Amino acid sequence: MTQTRQNPLTAGKPPLAGKQPSDAEFAAIRANDARQDGRFLYGVSSTRIFCRPSCTSRLPKRENIRIFCDQAAATAAGYRPCKRCRPETLPDADKRLERARQLIDARLAAGEPAPSLTDLGKAAHISPTHLQRLFAAAYGLSPRAYAEARRVELLKSGLKQGADVTDAIYGAGFGAPSRVYEKADRWLGMTPADYRRGGAGLALTVSILPSRFGGGRLGHVLVAQSPRGIAALLLGETDASMLAELQAEFPAARLERDDAAGRPVVAALDDLLAGRKPKAALPLDLRGTAFQIRVWQALAAIPRGETRSYREIAIALGEPKAARAVGSACGSNILGVLVPCHRALRSDGGLGGYRWGLARKQAILEAEAAE
Repeated sequence: MTQTRQNPLTAGKPPLAGKQPSDAEFAAIRANDARQDGRFLYGVSSTRIFCRPSCTSRLPKRENIRIFCDQAAATAAGYRPCKRCRPETLPDADKRLERARQLIDARLAAGEPAPSLTDLGKAAHISPTHLQRLFAAAYGLSPRAYAEARRVELLKSGLKQGADVTDAIYGAGFGAPSRVYEKADRWLGMTPADYRRGGAGLALTVSILPSRFGGGRLGHVLVAQSPRGIAALLLGETDASMLAELQAEFPAARLERDDAAGRPVVAALDDLLAGRKPKAALPLDLRGTAFQIRVWQALAAIPRGETRSYREIAIALGEPKAARAVGSACGSNILGVLVPCHRALRSDGGLGGYRWGLARKQAILEAEAAE
């Protein structure tokens, strides 16, 4: 179950770095279990060194062990890598998984179907079942989901380069155009033909207005509305920078400037940030992959005034090793505040990243925590 935490920005003291080991994690450390490499790292509080589970160093006292999800979390907590097991380098298991991942990439780049789990297991010299589990642990996605994400990337790339729609579909390794058209609204936010034209045919009403929140701490707000709802809400200092950001997302969409149309949205945003119920409805036009939308929906489910780590969000999605993929989905969000990626933090309690700057992220979190 997802853990509820106090906002670290307002806590009386910083959160404890790492967590104490579970019985299973301690058993793996005690047994130098190489099968657990890549799943977690452990630090020793008395030496400030972190290791892989397979490290053959002397077994530390259990009360001195702290568990970290990855190298970045251990380093941020002030631990340095062990010189014996070298946890900052890829373990052998990851190298085998890289062969499987590269095989997927090569097949799709050649316009061929993705390899089967059996083929991937042979390439990695791992049983298919074990490969499925290790691959998801390492990359945050199953081989099948990874292949689908890569196909979507190849499809987008082909369409942006001006390829014929059918050629782009088959060139990305899709077996039938019908499957692409069924999911085009979710993957592309429009038909493949419109995406090929950079959003040509899509009309967005664009408004740029100042926010009253915190005496102007957000700066200006750009609201782009499609017939389905709010397609983008960007934060910035100048009209030019925000329009450039919007055009990078929808390079050929028809933009119609109408600041009056966005006033109800910005007023509702200010109400939301002040803890008041917005007077205007805020329908969202979400555009992303299936995984991205799952992450954005999980962010929206976090109560105001609370935060979650990227790993906790991944656990809530049933993908405990997908913390990095969650972070990437947060970075792809173009609906600032309305999709509350500001509530996602690093495992050590640090702010992590934010598309519109950490000062804005901190201001929004402080406002929510103060309610």
